[in-house]
Amino acid sequence: MRRIAVLAVAFGAVLYGVHRLAMVAVAWLIGNEDMIVGLDCCIDYHRNAPDPWGNVLVAVSGVLATQAVAWSAIGLLAARRGSARVLATLAGTAFVVSPLLQLIVYVVWHWAERDYVAVIDYLMDATGLPEMALMVAMLGLFAGYALIFWLAVRGAWDRATIAPVPAAPAP
Repeated sequence: MRRIAVLAVAFGAVLYGVHRLAMVAVAWLIGNEDMIVGLDCCIDYHRNAPDPWGNVLVAVSGVLATQAVAWSAIGLLAARRGSARVLATLAGTAFVVSPLLQLIVYVVWHWAERDYVAVIDYLMDATGLPEMALMVAMLGLFAGYALIFWLAVRGAWDRATIAPVPAAPAP
């Protein structure tokens, strides 16, 4: 159990870096350098930037990058390509570090300048939809994603941990 905890902390640190660097890379790639503050894009969102859809893309790119890592781990777990515990820990940590932690920050500290707050703000700018409608949509999207994610992890875990049935001996 201690090994899993150490792995989760190490994976969490690496995934936090992946999250931040993805945001900076996307901001740089789409030419939205107003979003970049040092090696971060979350410290000071520029709400008056001219491209609200670009801002949405930058704001979600960190979560998307960590979830790409998570789904890669789930795929490797299902394919039995590594330690089941290590891969499940990586997938679970990626889920906790990015979408779940961002949701907790959003719900508890709605005023905090974090990804989901920025996504809602930028979507309000881009679509003109009311904040409450976007918040409900975001929570529904998160709940659906969480269900799909954990069903995939569970299925991959079951596949990885069930011993293959040996072939019958030839007559």
